[in-house]
Amino acid sequence: MATGAGSPCGACKFLRRKCTSDCIFAPYFGSDQSPAQFAAIHRVFGASNVSKLLAQVPVHDRCEAVATIAYEAQARIKDPVYGCVGHIFALQQQVAVLQAQVMQVKAQLAYRAALSRVLEDQQCQENFSVFLQSDSEYGADGVLLMQQMGCREDVSAQEFCRKRTPHYEFGELQAMAQRMMRS
Repeated sequence: MATGAGSPCGACKFLRRKCTSDCIFAPYFGSDQSPAQFAAIHRVFGASNVSKLLAQVPVHDRCEAVATIAYEAQARIKDPVYGCVGHIFALQQQVAVLQAQVMQVKAQLAYRAALSRVLEDQQCQENFSVFLQSDSEYGADGVLLMQQMGCREDVSAQEFCRKRTPHYEFGELQAMAQRMMRS
């Protein structure tokens, strides 16, 4: 299938041959930009090999196969040793660095949340001790004050204000995230 009124497809134009009606390259390599694209494919894989490969691929998958072959050819020209695997490796490293940064940020957020809870607990203990000192003075108002502070009247200061999350866990998370970022 010729791509226009007698004009060859990009592959046939590059190969300097007549484009036939059953040309396997014609649907995928137009006569405009495709000669340069096909030049990379021909240089890396060879026209005959690509023709054989496309003949084995189902017609509905050939467009994706051509795009993949073109991408790999361009990658092989830029990096003859690794090709597109070099791109994949670089992206995997970037993902690992970003995951380590996310872990570090989560650890910092958890640490700050725990620190906030500790400060709240200290404030609660101070308020509770003030309440205990003034319990005899305020009576029922003291119970109301305690409820406003978020305390239940049937718990002790230590039970209510105990630390919910130990500090050391967050330091270990930060250290682990930093180790991952260095490697």
